[in-house]
Amino acid sequence: MEQPRTRRPRTRTVREDIRERLLDAALLEFGEKGFEGASTRAIAARIGAHQPQINYHFESKEALWRAAVDHLFAELRAAMQGLDVAEASKDVGQLTTLVAEVIRRFVRFVAKHPELNRIMVHEATSESGRLSWMTERHVRPLYETVRPLWQRLRKAGIAAPIDDRLFHYVLVGAASLLYVNAPEAQLLTGIEPTTGRWVGRHADGLVAMLLPNAPAGRNARNTRPASPRSR
Repeated sequence: MEQPRTRRPRTRTVREDIRERLLDAALLEFGEKGFEGASTRAIAARIGAHQPQINYHFESKEALWRAAVDHLFAELRAAMQGLDVAEASKDVGQLTTLVAEVIRRFVRFVAKHPELNRIMVHEATSESGRLSWMTERHVRPLYETVRPLWQRLRKAGIAAPIDDRLFHYVLVGAASLLYVNAPEAQLLTGIEPTTGRWVGRHADGLVAMLLPNAPAGRNARNTRPASPRSR
């Protein structure tokens, strides 16, 4: 006699995949509409899910927002992996190379994730618990890591004359505005700014502007071959 089929339980991998897809969808929704304007129903709809699936993974809309921001900054940290700040800090030339690479990687990241700047702008325009949480948990550690590097490069006469307290805003603004305003950029310039060619040119120009007195070769672009899609 044929045994009745047993239903296989849903795997953790499937659950985690749905959770990550919800986080990616939430970043897009919060980036476009801000926390107040975003809808959990719209977030679920972006991936063809149902609102109860959000309720299963996240206890509230704010919990979803915080998890999404954690997810975004984790991806930013992953994009910076392999950069040894302690080792590079031993030599100004190595430090220049490292900061140039940080700038290039950051440009590539925000070209792919314009929601980073969009969310920060939405939250930074008024005081809130979310702003305080995001600043102390994610923004300040990055700010405090980069600031002394910039101080040293300014002292060495390599960096542009930008106060170290303001460098964070100069970098974030100059790196991300093109991608946040990509539709406008297409209308004005006739180019698609998120293609690999233009992202690379943007990054190179920003490095040249911010590190105008870098020793020869120390601000050279990464020579890894571009993927076919980016050419």
